[in-house]
Amino acid sequence: MQISTRNIFKLAAFALVLTSAFFSVAFPLGTYALTLAMFGLPHVLTELRYVDTRFHKRLGSTLRQRILLLLFAILSIRCMQVFGVISSQLSIPLELSCVGCLVVLVVPIFASKNWQLGILGVVLLMLLTAGIFFAPTLTLLFFAISHNITPVGFIAEKLRGSQRRSALWLCFLIFAVIPLIILSGLPYQLLSSFGLTALQASILNVGNLDSHLGVFVPAPLHTEVIAIHAFSAAVFLQCMHYAVVIGIFSRWNTNTELQKGDSFFWWLSMEHFYKFVLFLSVLLFVSFIASFRDARAIYGIAAAIHAWVEIPILLLTLAIPASE
Repeated sequence: MQISTRNIFKLAAFALVLTSAFFSVAFPLGTYALTLAMFGLPHVLTELRYVDTRFHKRLGSTLRQRILLLLFAILSIRCMQVFGVISSQLSIPLELSCVGCLVVLVVPIFASKNWQLGILGVVLLMLLTAGIFFAPTLTLLFFAISHNITPVGFIAEKLRGSQRRSALWLCFLIFAVIPLIILSGLPYQLLSSFGLTALQASILNVGNLDSHLGVFVPAPLHTEVIAIHAFSAAVFLQCMHYAVVIGIFSRWNTNTELQKGDSFFWWLSMEHFYKFVLFLSVLLFVSFIASFRDARAIYGIAAAIHAWVEIPILLLTLAIPASE
């Protein structure tokens, strides 16, 4: 009996989900560090290429230039923070203010479509403004976690009909149900009862788990039992984010040889693009081995650009669908 390629892909995807869930619960620190070092940069570059080639024509030149200007401001703020020119207490509100400006760009487009979208845009802007003034660090943490769910939005935008419905139900299972199960602590209790957990274990020299909890867990919860489970759930989401972007978005990058007007930036052909990504990823992985903290800070500069550009893009898909 022969197994089709599609069924092989489904089995591989199922195995990947289960394996990621197991390692995220059993070895959360090691899984977080290793996946970040290996797949962080490839997923950033793959996603940037996909977003550019998929959406640039819908934005228009003026809107693209304004988004690019704000992204450059975010890049500058991140660089100044990483290299110690300004403190994180200043850089975080400044960066989030630029994100607020990205939302401001969308509000008039929403309002021109219908009043409901206009109200949605204003409400989102008000919530973000409140976050900047009253809890900027917590707001940034919220975006860091929710960013891992953004592939669901791109999947919904790309697919249609029954294919979309099936994909979204699967996304609900992977990006909502499984993380909530991990958050409950039941998987950890089960694995620890068999001696299959090692919270501090890591191939890379990254220190202890406590020093990394702040990546996904608010500081007031660090001493609570739920902190470990919340970190594990977020690590699982990070793994799934990488898997979808690298495994699916790369397949959707169908423009192997981009022509003038196909994208805002000039990209290499797919063959050379992946070779270039592999080269840069190896260099960054070596940097992670040498100093995880410094490499993560440098990686965070590129990660910020690809994360923040998704906000106006995903919002604009509500007002400017692919058919227009």
